[in-house]
Amino acid sequence: MNIEFKIDKLPIQMVESLNQTYLLHLLATEEETVIPSGKSLLSLLSMAPSHLNSQSEQAAPLHDRVEQAIHSAFWKQALESLLDPTPSIQIERLKGLLSDVREAIAPLFPKTHPILATLATVPPTASPLISISLLFKDVLKSLRERAAPVRDSIIDGLLADLDAPLSPSTSPSSLSSATTPPSPLLVVNTTKSIMALADSMKADISQFYSQFSPGSMTDTQLRDVVKQQAKKREKELVLDIWGENGHDGQQRVQSLWRAWVNELQDVSNVQSEDRWTLRLVQALGSTTAVSCIIPELASRDNLPPDSTHDNRLPPQFFFAVPRLLYAQNYLQALVVAASLRSLTHLPPLAHDDSKGHDFMERVWTLLKAEIDDEDPSARPTKVINFADEVVRARQLASTPDENEEVQLRAAVDRTLRYEDPVFLLLHKRLLAALAHHLDEPKSQRNISGQVPAALRTGRAGKLPRLAFAGENEPRSKIVVKGFEDPILIRGISDVFEKVYQHAHWADTVWSSK
Repeated sequence: MNIEFKIDKLPIQMVESLNQTYLLHLLATEEETVIPSGKSLLSLLSMAPSHLNSQSEQAAPLHDRVEQAIHSAFWKQALESLLDPTPSIQIERLKGLLSDVREAIAPLFPKTHPILATLATVPPTASPLISISLLFKDVLKSLRERAAPVRDSIIDGLLADLDAPLSPSTSPSSLSSATTPPSPLLVVNTTKSIMALADSMKADISQFYSQFSPGSMTDTQLRDVVKQQAKKREKELVLDIWGENGHDGQQRVQSLWRAWVNELQDVSNVQSEDRWTLRLVQALGSTTAVSCIIPELASRDNLPPDSTHDNRLPPQFFFAVPRLLYAQNYLQALVVAASLRSLTHLPPLAHDDSKGHDFMERVWTLLKAEIDDEDPSARPTKVINFADEVVRARQLASTPDENEEVQLRAAVDRTLRYEDPVFLLLHKRLLAALAHHLDEPKSQRNISGQVPAALRTGRAGKLPRLAFAGENEPRSKIVVKGFEDPILIRGISDVFEKVYQHAHWADTVWSSK
């Protein structure tokens, strides 16, 4: 995962630090956007060697390495016991193997994790090898949730080996099917592989957090550690990057913050503690993309390192810039959508069977696809696409003649220009609502040129603390005049909350001692 800045020219050590810290930042602020389906928070904190791949693993199987540490006589004896067809003898040996597996994987799970309880006892069974195979599959699936993604192929291979002997086999002379138990050799090899895998996973984790035991933490405990470490590393790295002449960048960072806040326009009746949040809203409302350039890169590109004329954010927002840029484009898309809807003359949407109820859905799909597209060379949505949607929606109320349609299409083109009065009015309302959302008192917060065609808007001491009523408290929907469509209401609530989260994060990182 590469942080979305031009870092290819930086020293490799700094690039690695940036990537690791940016990952922590995302896990602390937007965990749901980072963790893949079927994986856990711990899995992304595991730092498996980058050279690890399925080919190298196949060339040196895990159980081959583990045999160097465990006397081969133990495994030979285990295999002999499992080859005995007597269930009681098999069960006795399996108890020992399961105990060894449980001991090996215990540091990778919270004490209350169900898999540890499952391995504590061996239930009575007439088919011990089938039962152990099913238990091992549960173990491997649980390990997969917590393993580094690079380990997935190894675990999937072990699961495939266990599935193969359990597949139905049909006799040519009969339509009945029977389940074949796994071979004792497969059970022994799987036991060794699981134990070796557990050792590898513990090594992966120790590379990331040598001072903690994250494998045995609950998700809540792990999130707290992630936030603590993200704040610490983020601040240290920013001060290091902006440092000069052997000194950290504390003074420089504070100076840039003050200069940035002092650029706030229209400061009448603005309290000093509100200025920085209003300045952030002003930056997000600009048609110039927010940015935060590493001083070393700025000097290489012949840019003034501390320039404030190009909508650069201060270093306090360095790791939030990619997501704030997304929010900037998102806000602009909301204004475009509301501006287009104003041309349709559609009545307020009261329910799904209202005429034209799909207009905003269709337009928002076009806009959202554009802001979600990470390819800067992607072909932008053309004005004609929006004009077609407006004409289509207007036809639901009346059929415009040819001249009226030409005028309507021209109106679409005008409306998408930043200087258009309707666009400016809606834009101003949306930014005012965002400013209000960021500065709401705590007592009220416990509630849940031309616009670029591609929508690519290309501290003397501590920061004033934001009023914060709790990250997980429900918030009510936010309704802004001109943005009453349900799709826009949901979009506003989402983006306002994201901006608030990143503003609050910067506040907590840089206000802490």
